[in-house]
Amino acid sequence: MTDLVLFTLNAIVIYLVTDWLVRLIEKRRGGSIRQRQIIFFVIFLGLALVSFRLLKNLMGAP
Repeated sequence: MTDLVLFTLNAIVIYLVTDWLVRLIEKRRGGSIRQRQIIFFVIFLGLALVSFRLLKNLMGAP
């Protein structure tokens, strides 16, 4: 049960960080990104793969 809560909180944090990063990129570019959804997905996927693997290793799961 705690695994579920931990992974859910991790997903929420990943979503918020990804949104912040995309907004930061848009701010630095001075306008909106044309393919915002694709950029969001790529960043989200990368963060998810890394963080979930880290959590899995820290929790001792195979």
